[in-house]
Amino acid sequence: GTGQSTLDGILRATNMLFAGSTVVVAGYGWCGRGVAMRARGAGASVIVTEVDPLAALEATMDGFRVMPMGEAVAEGDLFVTLTGNAHVIREEHFRGMKDGAIVCNSGHFDIEIDVKSLQSISESGPVELRPFVEEFVVDGKRIALLGNGRLINLAAAEGHPASVMDMSFANQALAAEYLLT
Repeated sequence: GTGQSTLDGILRATNMLFAGSTVVVAGYGWCGRGVAMRARGAGASVIVTEVDPLAALEATMDGFRVMPMGEAVAEGDLFVTLTGNAHVIREEHFRGMKDGAIVCNSGHFDIEIDVKSLQSISESGPVELRPFVEEFVVDGKRIALLGNGRLINLAAAEGHPASVMDMSFANQALAAEYLLT
């Protein structure tokens, strides 16, 4: 569900073309896997950044390039954080991004992108380009932040499809029933 709804939010906010783009997915848990698979299915080249060696190995075995965020920033066109950790993308990463980079979060609350740092190092901005898209200029390069760093699948889209939520809640109810009986 997160994979589809995240791409939906990004597309609604930006109308970008995934085919030919390099998408950096931060985190390879269940949500990161979904985004990586959906982005690859849309024709993007996908890089995964992951600090857990086992998850990084799984991403490699699934056919994705894996590297630290510090290296991925030079290649990425779109960055999506899905880790649950704070400040996954921070000042040194913003400074290393190429002109026109897009940054968004679909992870845990709004803590994964260091928005305050982006605002403090920005030479100009934010300039609202369209709803849910703010542009900052850092070291002469334009960086677009989607949804103020909040969950893009909820900020610019409708979240998971109803069928995903139906299955999730049904499984939870059946698990609770199983535990009781």
